[in-house]
Amino acid sequence: MSLKIRIIISISILLLSVSILSSIYNYKVNLEATQKQLKNISLPLSLDNIYTEIQQRMIEPLIISSLMANDTFVKDWLSNGEQDIFKIKRYLKEIQDKYNVFTTFLVSDKTHNYYHSKGLIDNINEKNDEDDWFFNFKKSKDLYQVNLDIDTHFSNSLIMFINYKVKDYANNFIAITGIGVKLFDIEDMLNDFKFKYGYDVYFVNEAGEIILYTKELNKRGNIEFIDGLKDIKSDIFKNKINQYEYTQKGQEYLLNTKYIDKLKLYLFVELNKKNYLQNLKNNFYINMIISLFITFIVAYIIIYIINIYQKQLEVLVNSDALTKLSNRRSFNEEIEKIFNLYGRQNIKSVHLALIDIDDFKDVNDKLGHLVGDKVLIRLAQILKNKFRKTDLVVRWGGEEFAIILIDTTKVNSIKLIDELQNSIREDKELSDFVEGGLSVSVGLGELQSKDSPDGLILKADEALYEAKNLGKDQLVVAK
Repeated sequence: MSLKIRIIISISILLLSVSILSSIYNYKVNLEATQKQLKNISLPLSLDNIYTEIQQRMIEPLIISSLMANDTFVKDWLSNGEQDIFKIKRYLKEIQDKYNVFTTFLVSDKTHNYYHSKGLIDNINEKNDEDDWFFNFKKSKDLYQVNLDIDTHFSNSLIMFINYKVKDYANNFIAITGIGVKLFDIEDMLNDFKFKYGYDVYFVNEAGEIILYTKELNKRGNIEFIDGLKDIKSDIFKNKINQYEYTQKGQEYLLNTKYIDKLKLYLFVELNKKNYLQNLKNNFYINMIISLFITFIVAYIIIYIINIYQKQLEVLVNSDALTKLSNRRSFNEEIEKIFNLYGRQNIKSVHLALIDIDDFKDVNDKLGHLVGDKVLIRLAQILKNKFRKTDLVVRWGGEEFAIILIDTTKVNSIKLIDELQNSIREDKELSDFVEGGLSVSVGLGELQSKDSPDGLILKADEALYEAKNLGKDQLVVAK
């Protein structure tokens, strides 16, 4: 097993162990802390948070109704004989649109006309049971009233109406106005509380009826007839305490209550202990899965980074930093592979060209090493562009380069080298670096069946030596 694999396995096991042990430890600590704090901290705090949200979301309709009841326009319009229905229709429509409520209304005590944002829609009558709400509220001492009713005029939906008395400037009762909010909007709010806090939230009126709740709540009707709740009903309504524990059908519940005076409703915030702790256990399993997933991700990232660094190291080890060509070490590895494949797997011929820049020492001495580096970089570019990707172009050392030509005949190899020498000789960039241009001498050797890699290198090297002795810009082919 390689060192890299051993390192990856060790790190993965370490990460996995830490993840599992920390998840188990956190679960046990959280379980103990949750059971201790749930009763005294979490549930009461959630009750206050929910109460605050209800104040913001459910008290707003009451405030809107109050503003309507005290609006001078409404009082003046009623006092002046309800002459222009279009004005009150437009007013109710603007209130409905501005506050995005389901309905707005105004019922005159003088004419018994029922006005809506769509105009005059009804005339109430004491003999009509559906209109009892108006006459009963008129007799009450309360300024406002919250009730649930069916909107028979438009949607047949269950609506929460906030009714507010309108009085003239002499404090005489003249009308009832207000708004209606669809019950499913309130149910959405209660569902949000369930999702956000994990508690069942519902409302109970002063008679004990559960009137606002979610569909998932397993309680219906009057709490007088619900096991567990009926035993604490009197204490709840006396407001002796606001925190209770009770059992229903084998399930243990924690309950916090709060009376909302403006709505004249009791707010119940309830928790099923078993379900809540089950959620904690589910969270533990989820955390375990997440931990395993993160461990695998981290292991993958480590493998990825190790591979990147390994490739970078291989590049650094096997390439020349200046020209970005393969170096002598890479050449030695490749020539061994090529030699082993020679005569097999379609490798039928191998030629090695050793290239030496003519008078390169004069370039460094007269023009400086920076120019010399530019010459080497440009020459490397020409070599890479000239030969195939299957050929190996190497910086042999100093001003020398080597090219291994795979499956190229001797005639074609000589032709390629001739073309290379012409390209170097005529290259404009090299001419700009070195006045008069540049040339190279080349020794070319062919691998024979009896040759070793060192023997091929020796043949090419001797041919290069002979080319240098014959003068500049020469190609000598080894015999």
